[in-house]
Amino acid sequence: MEITDELIIEKFFQRDEKAIDDVNKKYGDLCRCISYNILKNTSDTEECINSSYLSLWNAIPPTRPKSLKAYLCEVVRNTAFAIFKNRNRIGQQQIYFMELAEILPAPDSPETELDCKTLIGYINQFLKSRKELDRKIFVMRYYYNLSVKDIGTRLGIKEATVKTKLHRAREELRSFLRSKDYNV
Repeated sequence: MEITDELIIEKFFQRDEKAIDDVNKKYGDLCRCISYNILKNTSDTEECINSSYLSLWNAIPPTRPKSLKAYLCEVVRNTAFAIFKNRNRIGQQQIYFMELAEILPAPDSPETELDCKTLIGYINQFLKSRKELDRKIFVMRYYYNLSVKDIGTRLGIKEATVKTKLHRAREELRSFLRSKDYNV
């Protein structure tokens, strides 16, 4: 019998500890991939996964996510970035975010605090307008923190193609945000 997200969420609501096992069976590899791509350390990755599962346990209930997978990925990403920040490591992911720094306001600026939901909505709208391959490349780079080489390998395309598509996506995102009168 397939373990569905709905069944897992119900187990959380029933406070059944098997919910964590089910999450790990279904999404453990994905969570480790996301965490490791940020932390680049196996022991930190395991710490992140354990903390993420605890956060999930504490959040469900009362939260009932529409997509358990998306919700869990967000929890893992946030936990990994918190661990990364606490360890004061300088890594490859900072380079990835520097690529977007020209487009997006500084994370500690008042505009970011006030317009974060608006910005997320615009980025999602922008991504929906992209071709599937372009959308995958953007998400793999800026959400899953994969290197250009890894993206090329996973998608079976040249690194130069990935770089070009990322550059164009950043430029088009800048234009898109300007068209929405978003300060960039």
